[in-house]
Amino acid sequence: MGSVPRVVVAIAILLLIVAVRTDFVGYDSYTPLVFAQFYLVLFGVLVMFPTLVRTGRSAAGDHLILLIVAASVGAVLFSAAAPRIGEPSYCGGNYLLYDVVRVPTVYRCTPAPFFVGGWFAGWWMTIWAMDWWQAKLDADSPSDASTIERLVAVIMVLLLVIAVRKLFVGSDSFKPLVFAEIYICMFTLFIAVATLLRTEQMTTDVDWYVLFAAALVGAVLFWNAAPQIGEPNHCFPLPRSWRVLRLMMDDISRSVGVTPPAVGRARVFRCTPVPLGLAGGFAGWWIALWWSGKRTSSPNPGS
Repeated sequence: MGSVPRVVVAIAILLLIVAVRTDFVGYDSYTPLVFAQFYLVLFGVLVMFPTLVRTGRSAAGDHLILLIVAASVGAVLFSAAAPRIGEPSYCGGNYLLYDVVRVPTVYRCTPAPFFVGGWFAGWWMTIWAMDWWQAKLDADSPSDASTIERLVAVIMVLLLVIAVRKLFVGSDSFKPLVFAEIYICMFTLFIAVATLLRTEQMTTDVDWYVLFAAALVGAVLFWNAAPQIGEPNHCFPLPRSWRVLRLMMDDISRSVGVTPPAVGRARVFRCTPVPLGLAGGFAGWWIALWWSGKRTSSPNPGS
């Protein structure tokens, strides 16, 4: 790389730092946030070009749908884990109604950098998992794991148990549930990559539509079968439109001299459907794969 490209990369990274700082520190006007978010999107688009080149050289290049799903889930969960500094984040666009209710004194948008970072985190983790599992499955003795790998596997399972326990036992704030959901989705992605590659090794004549449909049906059934422990499950942040309507209701009630009704807040946040839904997806996948293998291996009575 010559001196000119290095200078350009250094300037791009410097502008990225300035944009992220703008989203976190905030301004008394919204215009700087517009340019900061625009630069984050532009930087993400430019970084996607070498990312796609690297994807084409990896085993993950044949599974573009999995990459997009993993990146989308990572973007949503990482943005939900963004910290709240002072007033609620104001990212514009869909939140213009909030301006009618109450104009913030400082405009911030902390979820924007986390959204872009989560997109690339999900994408690159899928590439790494594909390459790692492909090397393992292509080895002569893939079952022979080193001591370090076994220790890492034990730690991963232990953290999974802790994350699932957190979703069932609950927490007095929503933020720990977000981190638990992020880890469970990362663990699920790691196992899903192994499941996908193992399915390709087991049979070449596989109906992917049936497998994905069975996984979706299993996820939905197990999601709806999740128990409600105490208060209703709270798996995602409250939609911004609900917050806006609540603020409008409070302001109208005060203007007419009526005491606004108390809005009940969850005392314990739980999310039991996420682990059960993901487990149901794997159950549906393996049941459909077993059934399709049983049908192909059974003799045809008409032959």
